[in-house]
Amino acid sequence: MLSKTEHDKALLKAHKQHDGLYRRVAKKLGIVPSYVSRVVAGKRQDERIRRAILDELRKIQRLLD
Repeated sequence: MLSKTEHDKALLKAHKQHDGLYRRVAKKLGIVPSYVSRVVAGKRQDERIRRAILDELRKIQRLLD
């Protein structure tokens, strides 16, 4: 079990890793970040973007484990 300080550090690290997530995915796929945002929000459907977001989230999760 993590101490409160360790937990807080992990949360800050996770937040930092998420910062720019849509921008990174958009750049990788050659699209605008706002379109990535719309896919994540469910306003648009695009399997390629969904997979790219999930890949990025898995990378972040591995860094935190």
